[in-house]
Amino acid sequence: MSLKFKIIQYSNQTEFARYFWAGGLATLADFAVLLLLTEVFDINYLWSNLIAVSVGLVVSYVLCFRWVFLDRRYNRVVLEFPLFVLTCIIGLLLNELLLWVFVEFVGIDYILAKVIVIGVVFFVNFGVKKVVLFR
Repeated sequence: MSLKFKIIQYSNQTEFARYFWAGGLATLADFAVLLLLTEVFDINYLWSNLIAVSVGLVVSYVLCFRWVFLDRRYNRVVLEFPLFVLTCIIGLLLNELLLWVFVEFVGIDYILAKVIVIGVVFFVNFGVKKVVLFR
């Protein structure tokens, strides 16, 4: 195995590890807002989820561009942020759809459904962001 390949492999592994931790922080923010809006303010879980995912998106944006992905395709926020939001819309739509299906058709509690959805969307978002925004 060549040194260049080893460096690239290590970079990808540490990048994924940073993405995992940043995703964890964004998920905590997302989950906290979901519970607060649904349980305390009695807002429908789908509306609460929409707002919660948006909060998580902002946390994720800051962490991804400041810490996770160090080799960026674009170095201007004017280009990056709209593309980042566009990639997150895919995750948001998938998040809402899966949450709705698990709660309404499978009959799972929205909190457990959210945990399952988080796992699925985590991997989809990583792949989409990696391809669209980073090298």
